[in-house]
Amino acid sequence: MQIELIGCTSAGKSTLTGSILQACREQGIDLSRADEFVLKQIRLNWVRVNPTRRFLVNLVAILACLATWQKNLAFYIFTIQVILQLPTTLLEKFYSIRNVLKRTGVYEIIRCRKTDQQVLLVDEGTLQSAHNLFVNISAEMNADDLLTFIKLAPQPDVIIYVKQSEAVLIERTIKRGHKRIPDRSYRNVARFINQAVSMFDELVQHPAIENKLLVVDGDQNIIIAANDQDDPNLGLASGIVHSGFSGATSCQPAVISYVG
Repeated sequence: MQIELIGCTSAGKSTLTGSILQACREQGIDLSRADEFVLKQIRLNWVRVNPTRRFLVNLVAILACLATWQKNLAFYIFTIQVILQLPTTLLEKFYSIRNVLKRTGVYEIIRCRKTDQQVLLVDEGTLQSAHNLFVNISAEMNADDLLTFIKLAPQPDVIIYVKQSEAVLIERTIKRGHKRIPDRSYRNVARFINQAVSMFDELVQHPAIENKLLVVDGDQNIIIAANDQDDPNLGLASGIVHSGFSGATSCQPAVISYVG
């Protein structure tokens, strides 16, 4: 099963991923990060230098992307067209295109090589690419483009939307900064965060996303959005997230609720 975490910058995706991985290791659950899985396929998961690991993952993923280009050609053409229209530099456009291709390559490697028993966590996957395509303080999102993106983007088995209040996201982003925000002024950061929250909220309301969606909020509540509440993938994913919360904090366990 492939699980992708999506959400605004500073929402806590990487922190939640780390907590889940630690809890699953302690419980003997076969769960890995996507980059570790990719490196295992080329028997280089022993590499521990982060820049080298990133280079290897990028290289293998791009090769996988090229090998499966016919399957995702419409998605590539669409995302490249959107990126070329963004008010960014040529170098930024190049990196954005590379990131889309890399994320799609990782998706395809997992899809082709995972077993039914394996659970893979992806915290920068194909759907998260929407953040790069549609969140820019110098451009407004085109709602039709977002619908086309949802239709064409390769999608994981389960999607976890990590949410925080806009106030928290703004505060964290002002402290950390972001490469697509020219400065850390409150006005620019607030505009960027508002765009991101609006985009993700609209994305997860689409039936194709909602049917495989878990929402995790800032109070560690887990909300299963799908109409099919007996979906085994969603049940397993919610249990995994709950384990991550329980292992990361002594606070009261997360509450799992259902909508739909």
